[in-house]
Amino acid sequence: MDLILAQGYALGMNRKLTQDQAQSILLRVAAGESQKNLAREYGVEPSTVSSLVSGRTWPELERPPEPAVRVRGAKLGPEDIQDILRRLAAREKVGDIAEVYQVTRQTIANIRRGKTWGHIPRPEPAKPRRVRVWEQD
Repeated sequence: MDLILAQGYALGMNRKLTQDQAQSILLRVAAGESQKNLAREYGVEPSTVSSLVSGRTWPELERPPEPAVRVRGAKLGPEDIQDILRRLAAREKVGDIAEVYQVTRQTIANIRRGKTWGHIPRPEPAKPRRVRVWEQD
């Protein structure tokens, strides 16, 4: 009996998702949907979806390319950070930027200082903040 169960496990008979469901989950996760919400929708444990996404299960399925940056739980993406940095370089107020992106002022300040999203390249300042008379040519 144990041999039969072991063979069934090896053949994937205990799978909780069909191949079509698994492929759909992979595409939806790549599009930004929450693994936790997808697990709830398909009636499986979150660890089942995590194993699928990481390739531990269904390794034969084609996986969409990984996004450049994946930050768990982040409200902002790399494109948002680039825009925030451009706004900061244009001297917009931190509070105004925070209101647009519905984050705290501290979040914007941390982005400006490079404490978060430090791997995103910073734009060069357009011009110096202040030019003193004796420094002009």
